[in-house]
Amino acid sequence: MPAPRKVAIVEDLTARMRSAAAIYFTDYQGLSASKATELRAILRGKNIQFTVVKKTLSILAAREAGIGEIRDYLQGQTALAFAHDDPGAPARILRAFGKDNQDIPVITGLILDGQLLPAAEARELANLPPKEVLMGQLVSAMQQPMSRLASTLAGVMTKMVQTLSSLEEQKT
Repeated sequence: MPAPRKVAIVEDLTARMRSAAAIYFTDYQGLSASKATELRAILRGKNIQFTVVKKTLSILAAREAGIGEIRDYLQGQTALAFAHDDPGAPARILRAFGKDNQDIPVITGLILDGQLLPAAEARELANLPPKEVLMGQLVSAMQQPMSRLASTLAGVMTKMVQTLSSLEEQKT
């Protein structure tokens, strides 16, 4: 019979796994307590939860959440980063933090849209701009053809007015 405390932890992890936009598996071995606290504060500021968890409880929660087998992604001292807003934010933050801290923590994998992905995919996500920037680029890309059309139509109208004006001058 599992301890009630462990059952509650698994239920909490399961709920977080189901609600997160992305979940990053990290190995934080070698990170001092003060650096871990610093990292948590940075992540918390971006609405990302960074939680140290037991591997067996993480595996049980992932099964409960319908994610699948995550055992291969749980290496070393494991912590999970739960992203709620921007799925790429943890990758960018962990990469930047690692540059100043001997590449610790190490991303060992992630879950994005319910799919287990290797650490290489996290590196690709880290190279993408933030969600807001991508949205701005998309709007700009959609807006550009419309503004070109408006400029072209305005040019045609201007030429038509000039032609009509010159015709009127010729008749008078």
